[in-house]
Amino acid sequence: MNGTPAGEPSAVTWLARLRAGELSARELAERTLARLDAAAALNAVVERRDDAVLAAADAADARRRRGEERPLLGLPLTVKDVLDVAGWRTAAGSLARADHRADADATVVARLRGAGAIVVARTNVPECSCSFETDNLIAGCTRHPLDPERTSGGSSGGEAALLGADASIAGVGTDGGGSIRAPSHFCGTVGIRPTVGRTPETGIWPPTRATGMMDLTCVGPMARHVEDLPLLLAVMAGADGVDPYAVDQPLGDWRGHEPASWRVAFYDDHPRVPSTTPGTRAAVRAAAAALEAAGARVEEIAPPDAGVGDIAGRSSTELFFAASGADGGAHLRRAVAAAGGRHHPQFAALLGDGRGPEPSADAFFETQRQVFAYRAEVRRALAAYDVVLSPVVAGPAPRHGEPPAGLPSEDYLRYEAFEYCHVNAVAGLPAAVVPAGVEDDLPVGVQIAAAPYREDLALAAARALEQALGGFAINRRLAHDRAAA
Repeated sequence: MNGTPAGEPSAVTWLARLRAGELSARELAERTLARLDAAAALNAVVERRDDAVLAAADAADARRRRGEERPLLGLPLTVKDVLDVAGWRTAAGSLARADHRADADATVVARLRGAGAIVVARTNVPECSCSFETDNLIAGCTRHPLDPERTSGGSSGGEAALLGADASIAGVGTDGGGSIRAPSHFCGTVGIRPTVGRTPETGIWPPTRATGMMDLTCVGPMARHVEDLPLLLAVMAGADGVDPYAVDQPLGDWRGHEPASWRVAFYDDHPRVPSTTPGTRAAVRAAAAALEAAGARVEEIAPPDAGVGDIAGRSSTELFFAASGADGGAHLRRAVAAAGGRHHPQFAALLGDGRGPEPSADAFFETQRQVFAYRAEVRRALAAYDVVLSPVVAGPAPRHGEPPAGLPSEDYLRYEAFEYCHVNAVAGLPAAVVPAGVEDDLPVGVQIAAAPYREDLALAAARALEQALGGFAINRRLAHDRAAA
């Protein structure tokens, strides 16, 4: 498939139409609000301020008439309810924050709005972004755009649900252990977890930079079309003088790469994942075959952390949760104390799990040593390749409250079906997700990792796979088939 898949246009296309005068920012805002209305059954939106949105659109039209062009002028965006938007509520799904109104924008939101974008809605999250199921005691459960009985994923599940329903043009999510990637995979959309430090986290709640997750979490763009990811990422990126991890690292041109020059590795199974579904493995192999057909040198490899046990002593999932709970959960419990013990059951279970052995400096530094050893080994194993393909999750979107791939688990939060996401998170690699197949009439994505700060390569590969395999057109075909059934 050549070019952007058919259907609702990409953000890049909408901006071109706005600049050409084919429609006004107000008309595009009204269209987007109407699509949000049509997707209300998803329960993906936690706040709208339509009057303010239309006023901002009118202001964008006035600027354009005065010749004051900006990169995103008049573009409607949705924003995950963990990032501050001045005057809007940032609850993060927690009763501890039910009445909190932000005084200022998060840095990435300020940059997007400064470039002319218009925030049209805040999107639902699990409590404190701490689950792969988007559900909380304030807004309730968000539904999958193709099947209301299934999850949209988490923690950026509200964003992915709206995108998967063609109700949002593009949006902003966050990712620690897979919070952009897993929902994108489940909902048939695209997203990228940038390298930690590419985008500042200033203005996010709950904050992670002063916790054991200090170098595991990041902010990234989500969309339906790959070309929209670098559009937003370029605006969001760069140091802000507040987040100590954020840096001014050049963002390479994703359009300047051809598959014929790439070395590509792929793996479609993992010894720590009890069962990766056939459709998930087939999607990875289809992606590898597509890049090989485009001229890339493709090699099947063992998982890059297959031999890391003797060095780090733990799997990526174990390391991720050991690092995030290094303080015994004290930081998180303080953050939600105002909720008075009223929590969603999944989050309550997480708080309980965090009460491990008494935290100590020795234990913290030992966990960090293991993380650094794991990171070095995985990067060494992948150094010869431009991009690495793998599953995102062990299977397509499960039913609400169930683990993916039908695997047994007493703890949906921590189980190994998300090992594929944790490998790249703990290794500190940027990773994009693009639809690559179908299983059980649900979209299946592929994860594309690259070296630190080589988001350009991950995005170039994602674009090539979008063109070869269909991208979001897969989702539209599934929606059409369901409606016709």
